[in-house]
Amino acid sequence: MKKFLFYLGHPAHAHNFVYINKILKKHGHSILFAVRQREILVDLVQDFGFDHVIIKDNREKYSSFSFVKSILNREYEMFKIVKWFKPNLMAGTDIVITHLGKFFNIPSIILCDDDSSVVPLMANLGFRFASSVISPEICDIKPFNFKKIGYRGLQKLSYLHPNYFSPNKSLINNSIDFNERYFIIRSVELSAHHDKNVRGINDKLLDSIVQLLIPYGKVYISSERVLPEKYHKFILSIDTKLVHHAMYYSDLFISDSQSMTVESCILGTPSIRYNDFVGRISVLEELEHKYKLTFGISPDKPEELLNKIEELVRMSNIKDEWKERKEKMLKNMIDVASFVTTVLEDFPSRKLRSAENNKIFE
Repeated sequence: MKKFLFYLGHPAHAHNFVYINKILKKHGHSILFAVRQREILVDLVQDFGFDHVIIKDNREKYSSFSFVKSILNREYEMFKIVKWFKPNLMAGTDIVITHLGKFFNIPSIILCDDDSSVVPLMANLGFRFASSVISPEICDIKPFNFKKIGYRGLQKLSYLHPNYFSPNKSLINNSIDFNERYFIIRSVELSAHHDKNVRGINDKLLDSIVQLLIPYGKVYISSERVLPEKYHKFILSIDTKLVHHAMYYSDLFISDSQSMTVESCILGTPSIRYNDFVGRISVLEELEHKYKLTFGISPDKPEELLNKIEELVRMSNIKDEWKERKEKMLKNMIDVASFVTTVLEDFPSRKLRSAENNKIFE
């Protein structure tokens, strides 16, 4: 049996490991999560029942100095955890595990669904030192494709695959009014290091979107950033771990979030993403152009966004159409939680690299 140390730095990462954790525990392995101290993330980890330790987040403001200070703090805290826990393998989405992996001679695996061009820091300081990178086949992580373990799927299928996720209205009755159709708008902070100078949905545009949608149904807003008081009546008040049920039944999802847009595609909910990453992320480009599940619109074209919203909300039977598109997509994709579990358990003996031998786990 093995000892696994997994690093979590964002709420989405906690979801990624829910079923991976369950499968590995069922197989008798020991698992410890190192969790960055962020309120929503810690709440999720506790709700999921992960065995964990908290790493204090000492990043006080979004500056280069604070960013470097935060990395050094994680290096120090993780050093102590690795020395104490003595894992056989580390995995997650943080550059720190790759550095400590080299120091302690412990395999480290990055789980990522971004192209290296979108997350250059992760590529240069993480992929470079990682033992391997597990990512969707479609992702381009050059110049480190030789380290890639590719799969036919999406990272978020590790928790939203039909094998694991079943939508349930009864779980969200207290948060959603099902007497009329509804729409969800998601606004994020865009404060990560790779989000610098990235534009998304500002308050002026948010107001236009809300006013456009109100005649067609109920509007809910989920926001990482602080919103003006006039939007408070639209706030989606829901347990974080249940938000995917709300997304599933929504008629339209509008966002400047990459992660939640991918989730909406898997759930079969029509979506529009609006930020400067449009056209740059392979996973979302495939979901848009191959499977027709989402639409990407540049912040240079706010009128195009509003026109697309009106077009979609006026479509009859749009949910039935998107369900067919989603099912077509899922037929081409694997159970990602099961796949990742197999890689982690057998690493490095079953390490297949798609860039080297064009073999993908089925």
